[in-house]
Amino acid sequence: MRHDPARMQAEIAEALAVGPRASCSPGERAVGRLLEQRFATFCDEVRAEPFVCHPHAFLGFIPFVSTMTLVALAALGAAPAFAVALAATAAVVTIAELLLYVELVDPLFPRRTGTNVIGVVRPRGAVTQRVILSAHQDAAWEFNLWYWFKTLGVPVNLLGLGAAPLFVVGVGIVSLAGALPAGAPVGWGAALLAPFVVLHLVFHTFRVVPGAMDDLAGLATITAVARALAADGLAHTELVLVACSSEECGLRGAKRFVAAHREALAAIPTIDINVDGVYDERFLTVVTRELTTGARHDPALVALARSVAHDLGHPIASGMIPFGATDASAFAAGGLRTVALLCQDIRRLPDNYHTRRDTLDRVRPQSLQVMADVVGAMVRRLDADAPITPTGGGPRA
Repeated sequence: MRHDPARMQAEIAEALAVGPRASCSPGERAVGRLLEQRFATFCDEVRAEPFVCHPHAFLGFIPFVSTMTLVALAALGAAPAFAVALAATAAVVTIAELLLYVELVDPLFPRRTGTNVIGVVRPRGAVTQRVILSAHQDAAWEFNLWYWFKTLGVPVNLLGLGAAPLFVVGVGIVSLAGALPAGAPVGWGAALLAPFVVLHLVFHTFRVVPGAMDDLAGLATITAVARALAADGLAHTELVLVACSSEECGLRGAKRFVAAHREALAAIPTIDINVDGVYDERFLTVVTRELTTGARHDPALVALARSVAHDLGHPIASGMIPFGATDASAFAAGGLRTVALLCQDIRRLPDNYHTRRDTLDRVRPQSLQVMADVVGAMVRRLDADAPITPTGGGPRA
């Protein structure tokens, strides 16, 4: 099954022309309406599902915890107990929100409405399994430190958001226990870490990146795959397109979709294939694990992706996402079998990841075709191996 990369690029360009699409923004919703129109040309059912979240919380907490850490560094010598309390709070919030994607401080930020867009393609026969193809609509606010420092932005993050508060907690506890050696260079340590903390006061502003590869390319890919499969027909697999809102603010759209459809998703075997970060087929990767969320993707689906890619003649790597997450993490947390596919180098920090360089000219047409070919072949293989016990159509996701 071959797909037209020129058409996929044109669809990305059309969505980019809508303008900035931060999570829960009018721009994101405009792209969602565009997707509804596209899905309606080949899907049996299309619907929009609004939900409520607090999109500014996910990164908006960073200036606050950075301020707390700066105060803690300054107070460490004179008021260690106070400093430990501030730094520990900053560390807990950072770990919960940024690493574990827990909505810990979200209620402190404004409520907004996001909208997931769903398309359903029904099979010729009785439904015995469901395959979800997911990608996300929104684009990230630019991570200034990654744009300025490129790969060195990650060590800056580790020092400013991690090492600095943990330094205060560690030194403060030792000081309170009376075990801090006389003349310990506490002030020097605080002074060295403070500049890295200060940088996080402007970790991001409110400039929205274009988001061509992250993740309009993913949306174009799953649309192309579903369009082709709808034309050819599947035997017993219900195909569900989920264009998630609010991925960039902590997977909120995917989490809300799973919560809203928990019973239906559990009623028949359901698989999620997530597509994200498509820009260079030379980095075709099947993700085995997402470290910070703890998501472990289904080994059989990982093996299927590798087998299909091999049969198509496409080199594919297996890898772990060390920081950040895909919407597949939210589906995995909901008990689904999941896999995530990228055409992105996850061994380093690409300069077009969450920066203004994420433009259409950086998305290789071959990457779109390769990803679509692999995903389409995976769905066909899954349909051929579908469970034979009919469900009478089953509940809809």
